[in-house]
Amino acid sequence: MSETEAEASPAPRKRRALALGIAAALIAVAAGGGIGYAVLQHDDAADDKTSAVPWKAPVPAKTGEFGAKSGGSHYGRLGKLLLPLPDTYEPGPDVGEFGNDVELDGKQAATMMKSSVSELSKKNRRAVEKSIDDLHLQGAGMRTYSADGGDYVIEIQIVQVTNKQAAAERNQFFNEFTKALGVFRNGPKITGHDKARCVLPPTEPGEKLDAMICQATEGDLLVTMTLTGTVPLHKTEAADLLKQQLDRIQDPGVSA
Repeated sequence: MSETEAEASPAPRKRRALALGIAAALIAVAAGGGIGYAVLQHDDAADDKTSAVPWKAPVPAKTGEFGAKSGGSHYGRLGKLLLPLPDTYEPGPDVGEFGNDVELDGKQAATMMKSSVSELSKKNRRAVEKSIDDLHLQGAGMRTYSADGGDYVIEIQIVQVTNKQAAAERNQFFNEFTKALGVFRNGPKITGHDKARCVLPPTEPGEKLDAMICQATEGDLLVTMTLTGTVPLHKTEAADLLKQQLDRIQDPGVSA
């Protein structure tokens, strides 16, 4: 191996490590303390990690109980705006200390999102914290969904904001930044929701776990979905779940 080749060989590994670090930071920032790369459990120990509160699937909503007004402002509890547990899924693992089906007020949501970037440098952490403050959070709702086979877990988080423009800009930044880096694998498109974007971090041969993160906005709601599972990842099933979620909260003035 020549001296030039010896100097060049570490570069791909460094780029991959950097990309993985950026992917982890993006997942932390966008998902706000989600399950990320949590290792899936396939034994009885997994049951110990689920919420102590029994899961109660949301009942069908009454007319006017929740929804979106023309212009994108939503009303109703965030737990109602979240997609109910489909028949083919089971309750997923807890999201940190919050449980697997939770609603947070604005202060709690801000604290959660800021705590998820505690590993960033002081300068970058302050920048992220400012971007969170600029959203003027009203609250957050989170729910996790586990496949019946247990080989993948999905977390959906919706964050309601006062500053709809900041939410749209945040989503645009996510889209442009992940494209510009050129290291993320493209995830599936979400039918009827062109501005939603799904990406997957770089991977290496032999890895047993994979992940995908998707982000979208619907008016005053910032929506993030995180999929974690075994290889090959069930991207199509997750994309369908996200479509159902976005259809549920779509501005009535926009056709699905």
